[in-house]
Parts: sequence; C-alpha cells; structure tokens
Amino acid sequence: MAPRLDSTDRTLDLAVADLLDTQLLRSLGFAGRGGYERMWLGQAIHSRYQEKALEEDPTYRREVGVKHAFVHRGWQVTIHGRVDGLRRDAEGRLVVEEIKSVRRGGQLPPATRELYEKQAALYAWMLRDSEDARDQEVLVELILIEIGGGALERETVELDLEIIEKSIHRRLNSLIRSHHAQRKARKNRYAAAEILEFPYSDKRGGQDEIIAATELALEQSEHLLIEAPTGIGKTVASLYPAMRYALANDKRVFVLTAKTLQQDMATDVLKLLNQAGAYRSLRLRAKAKMCANDQVLCHEEYCDYAREYYLKMQKSGLTRRLVRELETLLPDDIFAAARREVVCPFEVSLELTGQAQATVCDYNYAFNPHVALSDFSPEADLSNTILIIDEAHNLVDRGRGYYSPSLSSQAARRAGEAAATGGAPIHGELAGLCFDIERLIYETVSDAQPPGDPDRWALEQALPEEDLWHLRHRLDRGFVDYLEYRRETRTLTANDEFVELYFDFLKFLNALVLSDDAFSHYLERSGGDYILRILCKDPSRFLGGVINRCHSVLCLSATLSPHEFYRDLLGFDPERTVPLHVANPFPVENRRVVIDSSVATTWRERPENYPRIAKRLAEFADAVPGNTLALFPSYAFLSEVAGMLTTAKKRVLVQNRTDGDHQRQDILDTLRGAIFGDVLLLAVAGGVFAEGVDYPGDVLKAVAVVGPCLPAVTLEQQLLQGYYDERFERGFEYAFVVPGMTRVVQAAGRLIRSAEDTGVIALFDKRFLWRTYRQHLPEDWTPEGGIRKLAGNPDEAAKAFFEIAETRAG
Repeated sequence: MAPRLDSTDRTLDLAVADLLDTQLLRSLGFAGRGGYERMWLGQAIHSRYQEKALEEDPTYRREVGVKHAFVHRGWQVTIHGRVDGLRRDAEGRLVVEEIKSVRRGGQLPPATRELYEKQAALYAWMLRDSEDARDQEVLVELILIEIGGGALERETVELDLEIIEKSIHRRLNSLIRSHHAQRKARKNRYAAAEILEFPYSDKRGGQDEIIAATELALEQSEHLLIEAPTGIGKTVASLYPAMRYALANDKRVFVLTAKTLQQDMATDVLKLLNQAGAYRSLRLRAKAKMCANDQVLCHEEYCDYAREYYLKMQKSGLTRRLVRELETLLPDDIFAAARREVVCPFEVSLELTGQAQATVCDYNYAFNPHVALSDFSPEADLSNTILIIDEAHNLVDRGRGYYSPSLSSQAARRAGEAAATGGAPIHGELAGLCFDIERLIYETVSDAQPPGDPDRWALEQALPEEDLWHLRHRLDRGFVDYLEYRRETRTLTANDEFVELYFDFLKFLNALVLSDDAFSHYLERSGGDYILRILCKDPSRFLGGVINRCHSVLCLSATLSPHEFYRDLLGFDPERTVPLHVANPFPVENRRVVIDSSVATTWRERPENYPRIAKRLAEFADAVPGNTLALFPSYAFLSEVAGMLTTAKKRVLVQNRTDGDHQRQDILDTLRGAIFGDVLLLAVAGGVFAEGVDYPGDVLKAVAVVGPCLPAVTLEQQLLQGYYDERFERGFEYAFVVPGMTRVVQAAGRLIRSAEDTGVIALFDKRFLWRTYRQHLPEDWTPEGGIRKLAGNPDEAAKAFFEIAETRAG
C-alpha cells in the first residue's frame, strides 16, 4: 500500500517498506517479478523456520505487528510494519530477526545485504522505546536460509540508530515533496474536469441516457450493468462521465476488454477526451508481444533487458520521462524507449500503471490471480478505482477459466521425456518424478473407465488429493534443484516442459484448496490423454472480491440479460448494482429480421437438415446485394453445410479451426475489399468474426445465424446446469440458452451499427419461434402481431427488403 498523506490533517501513514529503496532489491527472476523464491518457496522456508523456533524458544514470536508514531516538520507520522521474528537472548534483550532465503552457495550482493540490514534496523529503531525493549539495547540479526538445502546462517547487524533516524527524515522529506507535486498535478486535473466536453458535436440516441446513469452511479458509488445495442457508442458514453468524475475526484480508471479491437476503440476515445493534456492514459500489451529479447526468458542472467533492470531504471528516469513527454502511453512507444535504455519493455509498461489516470488492458490484469497487476491484489485498496468492463458478457466464462485448472498425463510424460534426455543426476530425478505424476493421473482415470472401454469420456469423481499433496514436497525440492542446475550451467530455456508442469501442478493444488460447492472435480479421457480436472462453476466470490472493492464498476454489452444472471455470477453486490437497458435508437425500417422455421438444427435433426440448410442459405446469400456473414454453432456443423453449399453469385470463404492471425486477417481483408459484395463468409458463432470485429460502411449487408448456437452437451455444461438448477432454478436456460442466444444477438449486432446501416438478419431454425429462445431476442426485433410474423423464406425476405430499400434510396 502506498504512503497515505493528508494535507488537511497533516498526517502521514506509511509502511517500513516505504522507507526503503526496495526497487534496487528486486530482480527480474524466473517466475515473474522478483524471482521464484519470492513466491511459494520463500514462504515455505519462512514458515518452517518460524515453526521450529516456536517449538524450541518459549520467548519467540513470529510475524509481530509493530507501529511507531512521531512528529516530523509539523506532520504526524505513523510507521507500521511486521517483524519476521522477535525473541529474547540469554540476557533478556530483545532480538529482531529478519529472515531471508538465499540461493544455494550464493552470496548476497552488497546492495541487497545493505537493504536487508536497513529493514531490520528500522524495526529496532521503532522498538527501542517500546515496552518490549525494557529500556535495554535492541539487537538485530539476519537469518539467511539456503533454498533447497536448508543451511542456516545467523548474522548480527551493527546498529547506528542516529544514522537510521537521519535516513528516515530524509525519506520523509522526499515523500512530502512528492506529495506537494502530486497535489499540483491533481489541481490541474480538477481544472480539466470542469472543462471536459463530449468529444463529438452530436450524440447518438441512447448516449444521454448512458451518461446520466453513469454520473449517478459514480456519485453514489454504485455499479451499473449497461445493456445497449451495438453501434450506439457505449464506450464513449461511459468513458466521458467516468473520466470527468475521475479527474475531479482523484480516481483511476481501468478499461478492461477481451479483444484487441475494443482496446483500440477505448484508447482512441481516451485520446479524444484528453484535449487539455491533463491526464495520462496507458495501454498494456501482452508480455510475449512486448519482449525485446530473442526469446521470452524473464531472468536477468539470460536477458540483457532484465539484467540490472531497476538500477538502469533509476539512472535513466525512463518512466518520469515517458510520463512527461507522452499523454497517451502506447505499447510501441514504450517498447522503443525501453529498448533504447536496454530495459524490459513489458516491465516498464507495468511500472507506468502507477502513473496513468486511465489504463486500457485485458481482463486478465484485474481478475486472473496468476497475472493480475499488484493494483488488484487481495490486499490492495481499490476505493479510488473505477472499472469499465467492455463486452462484459464474456467475463463469466473467462472468470470460470481462471479457477478451472487441469493436469494432463501427456503433459507429465512430455516433461519426463524432456528431462530424461539430460545427462545430470537431476534429470533422472525429475524424469522419475514426472513419470510418477503421469502414473497417478493415468491410474486414477483408468480405474474409472466406463463399460465398453470408450476412448473419449468424462465422469464426475473425487480426485486423489492426498497423493497429489504428497507429491508437492518432491516437486518443490526438484524445482529448486533444477533451477539451480540450470542457473549454474547457464542452460535455462523458454517454454521448459518441467517448469510448466510445476506451475500447472501448483495452480491445481491452489484450486483444490479453494474448492467448495461452487466447484466440481472430474476425470476425463481424450484419446491417449488422461486428465484430472477442476471446474469452477461459479466465479462470483473471486470476481466480486475485486469488483466490490472498487468505487464503481460499469459493465457494457449488447447482451446482459437476464441481468440477475450476470449480476450474480460476476459477484456484484445486489445492494449497489443497478441495471440499465437502452432501447435501440436505429430506424426499424433499416432492418429486416426473418426466421426460417422450415429447418431444424438440434443434434438429432441436423444430418437430415444439412442439405436443406445449405440450399436455403445459398439462395439467401445470392439474394443479398452485398457480402453475407453466416455463423454456425460449431466447426463440425459448418464443415457439413459448407461441403453441400453451392452459390450462383457469391464467393465462399470458410473459417477453419486451424486458422491463425494471418489467415484470419486475410479473410477480413478480402471481405472488406470485396467492393462488389460477392462474398459469403462461413464462420463460427462466438469466434473472431462474430464478436469484437467491425465491418464498417457497406462491408456487410446480411447476417445469417444457423441455430440458437447452444454449447455442446458436455459433462461440464451438465455440471453447470445442475448448479444453476440448484441456485437459480433455471438450469437449462442459464447453462445452454443464455450463452447460445448471447452468441446469436452478438453476431447479429455486426450488421446494424449506425442509423445509416441497412441489412437483413436471417435466423435458421424453428426453435427461434419458441418462447424458451425468443424471450432472449431483442424486444425491438418482434413486430406488432408477435414473433410468428417473422417466419418466412430468407431468400424472398431479402429480395423484398432490398427492393424497398432501393426504391426508398432512389
């Protein structure tokens, strides 16, 4: 937590760490920011030492909270911290212990040792006048414990409390100067808030409603679920009042998205709003795309950009320079500047989050427990944070995925086989360990094999938890030995099979600890792979743990109904959450919706309907004087229809399961460049062509959706159905209909994105007329006289619509 200064009361509250230059202590280590010993292993070493000390020394206390208050230049200062260990020596004197883990045979660098000693000395300075000190000298010891081996070295730290006190006062002066500079910058932002204007001369229908509702939610510290049609301008209508409020009230805004295109739009809006240059906006890009090294190997011994990172950052003043020179901090600019200073561009971008008033990034940076920014850690104060979650309907599945790990026998075998190719003793040990993990997974799954010996199945069943935990100690020891070997021989590589297995194993154990009624455990066989799985059916307590600590959270989507489904599964506090439904402002006559009830797409009826669907879809596409996008529930369904489809006027493009970014971009370029409107694109609902992609102008003139796009009937979906039945009494609807119909409406939203756009939406399946499904279609799609008025032949409907449109235009 950052130091807290209150100019009115002249109070300064800070932690011991705030008095240290801890940046110099950190290194870019193998497991992330600070090295693997700062994660599970360092914690385990601390705990083992402390537990033994408690058993052997009746005076020993661990993790002791300390606080010291005093006056500095008219400021009431309070310093607080937590001492690793306190004990009495033979003479009854208080001894402060600072416990640190060190590499096997390694020596602490002088700067690191100095920092550790200063941290321990600060605790002694805080305790010198306490009752615990008993008017005696307070002693300080560094306890250095070898990682892996457990060897312990106890070092006495020489104290000069006068020097310590002077350094504290210097640091306090620096913090107060920085506080005054920040107050000046805040005043500039307050002034900018007063003059901030909507960036467009005219507002679209519905935007005033979003702005007013957002302003009220921010004033009352409420959450808002905004459901509004695609193309209405939800992003600017929410960001405008959010930034105005944030600037006026010293808040930060995070715009969270699932796709790159949405990040582009949010970044552009933030640029438009910042005409006065009063704030800094930042866009984060994934680590792999920000790596300046020849491979993503985040260790200072293998990457020039990680080596002495914090020392180079301190000398270069790079973050200060970037913030001073750039109003919009874009990944390409950060990358170029960081590369010139030979520092990690990704780490620089993360450092800049503390300087930006608005940050645009993926959901992961807020909600994924394994990669989230420190701003969103469980201990972080988010009361000054406003979240805007774009396309929020995607967050339910994403949130489940964060807490649904798996262990694969094939992954364990690959790691074992890779280790076995090495010639050192550690390789033999690791190979044996990996094969033991593979054997445990294989035997657990094989023992549950259903009758008939199928090679693809899944079954809910208890996991071998005791055996998994038993392997944890061997894995920790092997992991440390392996990394030390790799470091000593300078053979560390990216994408190491064993290291990936190790962290997958830890994530799996972590999910076991978290498991309650909202989780299911099951076994799966997929051909030659045997898998242990944990399914998080309800991520609400984890997502809500972030959301409800924020000042306000604004969710944006064209599909947030039923709102209670999203409110509850995203973990929103019902008492603070308000839904907002914005009506479609675009002219009804610009759109024709038609339902082809002559076809059926249920699993049983599909085979006999493939020919008819292919024929009716081809006729529909040929009747459209422009490009057509046709979306299917799955690649298998798409493939069957594509093989039977013959068009007279359209070129047919097909999305393949194996397509990469390059192939997808080629398809988009072809579609956008098809000026004669002669393309029929067959793609999968819920995929890249159906959501989060823009088809400007007349690129699209029709969208066809084949079937309600329900998820496949898997064990996972059945477990979700059972859970939703128990919690909401709406199992089938929530597990199948809601996600399926969300894909349908999202896909249709690609067509009409402005008051000028026109086109036809064709829904191929009689089920769209059934109440179960039609209740999830937008209200404005249903004409007077009811849903059955939409039933018809898509071919004839398209011809009639475009004839009328041509007459109207003429």
